[in-house]
Amino acid sequence: MEAAGRCIDTYFPNCEAALLAGSVVQGGETSASDLDLIVFDESQEGPFRRTYRAFGWIIEAFVMTRDSYRYFFDQAIDSAIPSMLRMCACGQALKGEDAIRDIVSEARDALAAGPFPWSVQELDRARYEIGESLADLSGDRSDAECLFIVAKLTLQLASFALRSAGCWLGDGKWLYRELERHSLEQSRELLAALDAYYTNRNPEPLFALTGRWLEPYGGLLAEGYAEGWT
Repeated sequence: MEAAGRCIDTYFPNCEAALLAGSVVQGGETSASDLDLIVFDESQEGPFRRTYRAFGWIIEAFVMTRDSYRYFFDQAIDSAIPSMLRMCACGQALKGEDAIRDIVSEARDALAAGPFPWSVQELDRARYEIGESLADLSGDRSDAECLFIVAKLTLQLASFALRSAGCWLGDGKWLYRELERHSLEQSRELLAALDAYYTNRNPEPLFALTGRWLEPYGGLLAEGYAEGWT
């Protein structure tokens, strides 16, 4: 809090409001964590993001105004990755709490409401793309290629489990955190399947997991899938 406050006083002395957000506030911080600041500053030209090394920390400042914050909220909702919503909803006020009380409330409401549900077309596309990854993994490929295929499949499966259930996604570590929050059983199942592959190069648990997770939605989709077809 002291470092964050000094950063605001030094680099954004005229700002209307500021929040300290990220892992140090929401939990899960490590020795490598940085400080995330949300800054509302009408004196700055346009929204921007800037990283500082100051006061013993790496500090990332996300600077916006009342005219620009809604763009980032809408972007979070459209992508189903609520990073900015979460930072505003869960951040700890450093300055001007009353000035952005309505924005914080807006973020909390949007976060609680969840993302837009997947359409039938989006669900079908996910089923098809997961099937393509499984087909690639089943082929006669080098170990190096398979590692990249499994990395892609990991993101696809975690995203499918979350979005098919109407849940938010996440970026990097937050994708796993969202999956674990949604279903401890599914998160452990995916980790076990990945461990089997990375330890023994055994893809069978991934194949089996995919079949179970997609079965309630019609399973894998290949023949008959189309985009832009009328």
